[in-house]
Amino acid sequence: MNSKMTEQGTILVVDDTPTNLEVLFDLLGDSGFRVLVAENGESAIDKASYAHPDLILLDILMPGMDGFETCRRLKANADTSTIPIIFLTALTDSVDKVRGFDLGAVDFITKPLQCEEVLARVKTQLRLQNLTKQLQHQIAQERLIGEIAQGIRRSLKLDEILQTTVDQVRQFLHSDRVVILRFESDWGGRIVTESVDPAWKSILLADFHDSCFSEHYVSYYQHGQTSAKPDIYQAGLSACHIELLEQAQVRANLIVPILQNNYLWGLLIAHHCSSPREWQAIETTLLQQLATQLGIAIQQSELYERTQNELIERRRAEQIIREQVALLNVASDAIYARDLQNHILFWNQSAEQLYGWSQAELQAAPELLSNIQPQEFATVFEQGSWQGEVQKATKSGKAVTVMSRMTLVRDESGTPKSILTVDTDITEKKLLEAQFLRAQRLESIGTLASGVAHDLNNILTPILASAQLLPLKFPDLDDRTRKLLSTVEANAKRGADLIKQVLSFARGAEGRRTPVQVAHLLGEIEQIANRTFPKSIAVQVDLPPSMLNLVYADATQLHQVLMNLCVNARDAMPEGGVLTIAASNVFIDESHARTQLDAKVGNYVMIEVSDTGTGIPPEVIDRIFDPFFTTKEVGKGTGLGLSTVLGIIKSHAGFIEIESQMGQGTCFKVYLPTTGDKAVSSIASLDLLPGSGEVVLVVDDESSIQDVAKAILEEQNYHVLTASNGFEAISLYAKHKQEIAVILMDLMMPAMDGATAIRTLRKMNPNVRVIATSGLMLSNTIADVASVGVDSFLSKPYTAEELLKALHKALDGVYQK
Repeated sequence: MNSKMTEQGTILVVDDTPTNLEVLFDLLGDSGFRVLVAENGESAIDKASYAHPDLILLDILMPGMDGFETCRRLKANADTSTIPIIFLTALTDSVDKVRGFDLGAVDFITKPLQCEEVLARVKTQLRLQNLTKQLQHQIAQERLIGEIAQGIRRSLKLDEILQTTVDQVRQFLHSDRVVILRFESDWGGRIVTESVDPAWKSILLADFHDSCFSEHYVSYYQHGQTSAKPDIYQAGLSACHIELLEQAQVRANLIVPILQNNYLWGLLIAHHCSSPREWQAIETTLLQQLATQLGIAIQQSELYERTQNELIERRRAEQIIREQVALLNVASDAIYARDLQNHILFWNQSAEQLYGWSQAELQAAPELLSNIQPQEFATVFEQGSWQGEVQKATKSGKAVTVMSRMTLVRDESGTPKSILTVDTDITEKKLLEAQFLRAQRLESIGTLASGVAHDLNNILTPILASAQLLPLKFPDLDDRTRKLLSTVEANAKRGADLIKQVLSFARGAEGRRTPVQVAHLLGEIEQIANRTFPKSIAVQVDLPPSMLNLVYADATQLHQVLMNLCVNARDAMPEGGVLTIAASNVFIDESHARTQLDAKVGNYVMIEVSDTGTGIPPEVIDRIFDPFFTTKEVGKGTGLGLSTVLGIIKSHAGFIEIESQMGQGTCFKVYLPTTGDKAVSSIASLDLLPGSGEVVLVVDDESSIQDVAKAILEEQNYHVLTASNGFEAISLYAKHKQEIAVILMDLMMPAMDGATAIRTLRKMNPNVRVIATSGLMLSNTIADVASVGVDSFLSKPYTAEELLKALHKALDGVYQK
């Protein structure tokens, strides 16, 4: 709002008569008005557009564009439409006056002009114009204050209220910048909110520290005083103060305090940067009223924030209490507190589960606590705490063993007020410890049995061999002697079978390992589960469209693994659910192998057994493979199932991963290394494939085995050479190296055993194909032969089908080369 200091206003006089212009120019100029003149309509429109006079005296009758058209164009232009126009005319026809008023004129002055009338009409219109502007300004100001007050009532977001205020104030005052400065404890200040014209720099978040402010201005502003500086260079400010304002590009400013309960919270400041500015009283009043509204907003916001913080703290405290109670209730230990009069103060769910009494029962009959109160109760008062193993009785009279820890709780003055007790049920642990000791004894027995079995084998071998050789050496033996020798042989074989069982018990011998197609095992497991599991459990088997690779394994042991996992899954879904059994071919890369101790880079068959059951608690998931560890109820699990599973999988060079989420289910992933081969969809459908005249060298010290193998192979169109030991085998291979396709080699032979013979043959031909056979597949024997390399193993006794399959597989390798 710019003021007119020395002039009453600016008047534009438009007339094509120079004499009239001269008379009006002198009359109005002598009366204190600033006078502009124009001799035609076009010139009048141009001057009104840039000079924006307070009033226009416009002649009607002019050549070219007359006064009516000039008026119409001025009113059509938004920049000049509000300027009042008084027509100058010699016309007296009322029609012309009505037309002039319709075009927007405010008055008429009739020629010839009377000086007193001209001045009176001009001053009247200017007063009306000023009153109108003041009224409009006051209405706009009240609207602004009302909008801000409504915004304060509508919102408790202080930042939003402050920003809206400075934006609207800058727009209303047409100033270059409006800011809010908030004071700190040392009366330094920071600009926390700003609205600024893009032509001027922003000072948002700028810090201001005026050393003389607290001394000269704090008291001034705390009493509600305002400061209006039309020009900082004419305001008597100190040099440092001017320098501070210059940094913010300020030329004139208007400052009002923002008070909060008579405390100086901050300042509401309007900056004029482009030029000096005479601030009007109405503008100061506006900022004062807005500052009052801001004080209310700040008070509301701080009260709301304080209330919210208190509410948050209360909710946090309540949440902590709930969490603590929940933690105590989910704790597996029995936790309870009682006062010195033996009244129960707290009794968690585990205590109720362990002892059988509810908290209400104990509160009604405190004497029941004597059943679970150890004799060492008095020690707590003397030493402050006590712990130890004690026997206690439950509500049903059952005896339980607990590790009890009692602590004396004191109040703020140190006076004892209650006793906190934590009881851990170790009844099962004690039983498991006894079982573990028994298992250790069994392990010792197994170690001893392994040594005894080895010695017995050494004793039985010559007995069995002699019983078999004597009839051959002495063919004329009588029937009684032959019968005695048969008895010796039969009992020796029985002894050998017993030794095999002892070795199996001692884990010195491996089970029978053959190439196994996992898909067929899963089919069997699906059938068993569908027949025996509750109908509420849906069994799903998911197999890949392509055939799974074979794994070299003991099918019986894998069957045991899968059944153990499926039974565990069944037990985890007492209310029913979905049991999913899936398998796929996977490759374990180096990064994956590093995450598993037993994993190696390579191809695996992964078997997944997953359920939608209760899940495994995170705190016990690392212990599920421990022997004797179980989460099932007493009598429903031995804790050996998963440890057996792990032992079997490790013996197959595999590993296990587990994923579980409480309430969602568990997934076991079993990884078994593959042989690299794949089986057809049904082993039973594989016919005995005939040969194509290939030569097979059969090496075995048992002539009967030679004869049987030869008969089988020749029946299927193979040519057969036989040898009784390693020396013969090497000699024959040297003569028929180019013809022999595969060698069937017994591992345990006199003169030269199979392993030594295989090493020699490998030196003669590194690519020779060898099928190893043995009647006793001991771990060290297998490892010894594996080190020299064989294409497959056949465990005696073998069937014709097994022999032909192994041979067919070996010959496939020859042809692929």
